Amino acid sequence: MKSTINVVMVDDHKLIRQGIKSLLLGHDHIQVVHEAANGLEIVQWFKEERNELPVHVVLMDMQMPKLNGWETTETLLKMNRNLKVLGLSSYDDEEFIKQFIRSGGRGYLLKDQEIEEIVDAIEDIFETGFYFSHRVPIEKLKEYIKIRDISPNIRYTTLTKHEIKIVKLICEELSTQEIADALFLTKKTIETHRSHIWSKLKIKNMAGLVRYAVKNKIVKA
Repeated sequence: MKSTINVVMVDDHKLIRQGIKSLLLGHDHIQVVHEAANGLEIVQWFKEERNELPVHVVLMDMQMPKLNGWETTETLLKMNRNLKVLGLSSYDDEEFIKQFIRSGGRGYLLKDQEIEEIVDAIEDIFETGFYFSHRVPIEKLKEYIKIRDISPNIRYTTLTKHEIKIVKLICEELSTQEIADALFLTKKTIETHRSHIWSKLKIKNMAGLVRYAVKNKIVKA
């Protein structure tokens, strides 16, 4: 049984809030406990809130009147350092993402994503402490990791020398076939090794692997 994840939504467009909320209704382990129309409103809610339910994840729109997404994130984190804030935007803007990460954000998601990716993002940021879309290139992931030491709850374990080589080649953006050719192994063998690596590290996506590789100096940020 999955742990219940309490979510707060902040977006100045009511239709977007209602749309995401209705799509999440089919996922019983995700509960939207509050929604706000702007940054000032959510800051005030956190100041006055007396609800015993903890807030685990905040879905934060980047462009809002009165107080934008990164300013709101900075303010909320001063009040509660344990909040995990996931940025939402209609714009795939590199500077937006950088500014948000500097402000303390733990991940970034475009509003045009499929609902299943939004669910994955909420689950990942709750379980591991961060999330980035698979659309973010590996080199950009390394850069964001360098900007701010994002520390997910990765299971630290010892990889074999062979697995470390594979991790390094994955982070160099080689395909499975290219890795197989480089190590004189079959494609199926590499796929098996990848599966074992994912299982050992308890990670779900490439961002988790890159974070592990950078922290353990397998690759440079």
